[in-house]
Amino acid sequence: MNAVLTPRAGARESNDTQPWPMLELERFTLRRRGVAVLDEVSLTLAAGQTLALIGESGAGKSTLAYAAMGLVRPPEVVFEGRLAVGDCDVGEASEKTLRTLRGSRIGMIFQDASAALNPCFTVLQHLSEPLRRHRGLRGADCRRRAVELLAQVGIGDPAGRLSAYPHELSGGMQQRVMIAIALACEPRLLIADEPTSALDVTIQAQIMALILERVRALGASAVFVLHDLALATQVADRVAVMYAGQIVEEGPVREVLGRPRHPYTRGLRASAIEFGAERLAPIAGVVPPLSAMPAGCRFAPRCGRASAQCSQRPQPLSIGGVRVACWHP
Repeated sequence: MNAVLTPRAGARESNDTQPWPMLELERFTLRRRGVAVLDEVSLTLAAGQTLALIGESGAGKSTLAYAAMGLVRPPEVVFEGRLAVGDCDVGEASEKTLRTLRGSRIGMIFQDASAALNPCFTVLQHLSEPLRRHRGLRGADCRRRAVELLAQVGIGDPAGRLSAYPHELSGGMQQRVMIAIALACEPRLLIADEPTSALDVTIQAQIMALILERVRALGASAVFVLHDLALATQVADRVAVMYAGQIVEEGPVREVLGRPRHPYTRGLRASAIEFGAERLAPIAGVVPPLSAMPAGCRFAPRCGRASAQCSQRPQPLSIGGVRVACWHP
């Protein structure tokens, strides 16, 4: 295997000794206007673990992340099954409960910092909001904590940057500010939605290393929404491969991406750009619209191993600690 897809050394395996998982989905379905955007998704993330969600655009990765934050919820959409963060059932929680949950127990780094940060607020105002709401800090105490947070994410002259507005910062510094906001109250779960997609490659590694360093310092769990398979192997303990709103393969990252069982996961591997590769082998066809999904296996129309049996929905199999939803793994 090319070294670019070699999992990071010392990746942690599943930890089943924790009293409850940080994130748990049990046959979770999210419907928007009657269409299943997420379809019977089951997933468990233990405390202290990191998980990568990978798959093509439109697979439902970001929707799952927003649902876990309570940013997409009834009555805008319909929930079926269970979605829980720690001991909180997101589907049944009140908006007041979710406002308490966000920032204090769960934080999120959005894809585009320049769009997520309010152009009318200074850095101090952005950081003060969660510190006031969840920690009760005011005045000098709040300012002191804000300086500490900026220093922790590697921003030079942190005290001087408190009065800056987002447009006065580079893209990399904006992302660092967003990381500081997300981790300000030391949440137990961090969700990062493509946190480096808008940055230069020279900055991407710095930002990912920073996020992992802070997550590990807090002993927190993390979910990374990614398109980059090589990056997933470097930052995650476990990986869930999503296709058309379903998880088709899930397990330890070195097993799933090192020895993929599902035809879709193998197709993603064959499509990845690696140094020394003579040619790419893209997956044929396109993802069908959610309103016109085929019965049974949703990947069957694009799969070279499809058979008549694939007209029925496959039940997940456990192969070497990896869950695979396929009739012909």
